[in-house]
Amino acid sequence: MFKTYYFGMRVTADRIGIDPWDVDMEKLRLFVAEREQEPVSRFWFGSPCRFIRCIDLLVHVWLPGAITEKYPELATYLRSTSPRWGRAWRDW
Repeated sequence: MFKTYYFGMRVTADRIGIDPWDVDMEKLRLFVAEREQEPVSRFWFGSPCRFIRCIDLLVHVWLPGAITEKYPELATYLRSTSPRWGRAWRDW
């Protein structure tokens, strides 16, 4: 019974375009440990990503890895607009 739900979740994720099974977590952990910088806000009022690290990781690191197959332009945009990962993330 669990396999039926699992298969349905995978098919739904592929159709939507957000596929968490495509994300290599070990590669992301190595990148985070190696390249994290002091967060800098691009706006005068600040950014939630600057103050809350888990939101920053989710939006600018994990989500682009999950959507890069179906939405490569959006994934590139999210990677390049991070206040914490900066230019290092663009070259990764």
